[in-house]
Amino acid sequence: MRMTRSVAAAGCVLALLAGIVFADAKSDYEMLFGDEAKKVLASKSTADDAAFAKRLLDAAKALTDTPKTQVFIYEKVVQFGGKDAAGAPHALEAIGILIKAQPEQQAKWQEAKLNVAEKQYQMSRGANRKEVAKAYLDVLIETAEAKAAAGNAKEAVEVYRKGVPVAIYAAYKLSEIRDSMRDLVGALAGEAEREKLMKKLAADPKDTKTREKLILIYVMELDDPAKAASLLATGMDQKLRQCVPLAAKKPADLTEAACMQLGQWYHKTLLEKAPRAGKAVVLGRAKIYYERYLSLHTKRDMGRYMASAALVEVNKDLKKLGVAPSHKFLTLDLGKGVTMKLVLIPAGSFMMGSPESEKGRRGDEGPQHKVTISKPFYMGITEVTKEQCVAVLGEHTSNSKRAKIPVERVSWNNAVGFCKKLSAKTRRTVRLPTEGEWEYACRAGTKTVFCFGDDEKELGDYAWHSANSGGKAHPVGQKKPNAWGLYDMHGNVREWCQDWYDERYYAKPRAIDPQGPTLGTRRVLRGGGWLAGIHSCRSGSRFPQPPGAAFADWGLRVVVETRAGGR
Repeated sequence: MRMTRSVAAAGCVLALLAGIVFADAKSDYEMLFGDEAKKVLASKSTADDAAFAKRLLDAAKALTDTPKTQVFIYEKVVQFGGKDAAGAPHALEAIGILIKAQPEQQAKWQEAKLNVAEKQYQMSRGANRKEVAKAYLDVLIETAEAKAAAGNAKEAVEVYRKGVPVAIYAAYKLSEIRDSMRDLVGALAGEAEREKLMKKLAADPKDTKTREKLILIYVMELDDPAKAASLLATGMDQKLRQCVPLAAKKPADLTEAACMQLGQWYHKTLLEKAPRAGKAVVLGRAKIYYERYLSLHTKRDMGRYMASAALVEVNKDLKKLGVAPSHKFLTLDLGKGVTMKLVLIPAGSFMMGSPESEKGRRGDEGPQHKVTISKPFYMGITEVTKEQCVAVLGEHTSNSKRAKIPVERVSWNNAVGFCKKLSAKTRRTVRLPTEGEWEYACRAGTKTVFCFGDDEKELGDYAWHSANSGGKAHPVGQKKPNAWGLYDMHGNVREWCQDWYDERYYAKPRAIDPQGPTLGTRRVLRGGGWLAGIHSCRSGSRFPQPPGAAFADWGLRVVVETRAGGR
């Protein structure tokens, strides 16, 4: 039997919702839709299921004052809409709402999302089947990435495997799926091998060969020379004992001689030994050291010629591996169903500071000077939100309870504490950006007052500031992003940088990867906030404050350092 219902009748149900006194979510559902649900189930018609799912979805959206009943009905939308391709769009919309409403159950709803998308693809026919397949693959990749981030590499591999034949059919993201699957399989095998070697070394600490194997795994595959350095011992290969401690240092702290030594070691010695999974790491490190050498060594001599030729060779090999395009985004799993998305900011050069003619310019923004950011890095596409702060620290400093607003009233000390906790949680190097990195990312290749140009009238399209914020912070990501996909760089909350502040620092600039002064009494905030005036929202504006101080529109955005090869 095909079930039908008049528009007037549907409207009556929705109109009655406002006058009902709700008690229990299940009871409310039975009272409103129980009889109709039984008829739909009895009809065994997928068309009835889809139509009923649509009516439930509309009703749930109207129940804004009864969140428990609203959630229960959304769950029923998934139940009825997930049975057929016609109802799948309603089920997927409900799942998207449920993921936000129940972040603690994100894994469950992500699995449901994958199942519905898969069923939609399997039951699709006709000209739009490839488009349905692409949508399914996007959900599949999203699910696999979430599983991998949660440490479930085996489950992630199985999800990717499901998508291979679909990707072949749709000619969509096949290489991305295969690359990710291969990386995970390699990581699983590597983890097992590493545990085996660790046990062997624990049983015999004088086993030099096992110790060297472990060191090379940490150097070539895991890009963790600091851990490798902790395993060094007397009697080992001299080259290893020389190069590993140097690799554990920041490239900016190395001499040109050390950079050349490391470039050649990674490029000429380790590349031949590296397994496929480690070649991107080894080549990425070689590239970093050769580029650093060339920035320091300005003489037109044999050393410069050799480094330049080697760098060309390294770049060709990296291009063959296809490393960079596969890792434009990074998603961190913060726990409790909360994630953080970052975008890869490429290495490059820009003019730091503002010209003397710029309206609203202050004296500490010049002189303008060329700065090179020598290594790509990941930056949060939004400011850190309240829910992200709670997931990492268990608490937040904002007055508002809204999950998606940027966390406010953050001191520099608290911001650094958040980064340290997140580093430990994700086993990535998470930190605040330097002033150079922040301004470079904000400008995104522009030389204008703002990332979008010079016209102050357009600021409201990109930022929440004193003239349009209504005296409060707003959920992140509502305004337009800059050219590199970063939201709220010009407003919402000011963002701490890691540098100490010096009013005359630009008069004695460091041309490559500036880190700020070594000492000071104040740290630097960048970007406008919801309390800031237009001139304080400019790309070049600096705002020094004591590291222990906190204020209503001060927050943070994080940077994650790339591993060698851009990962």
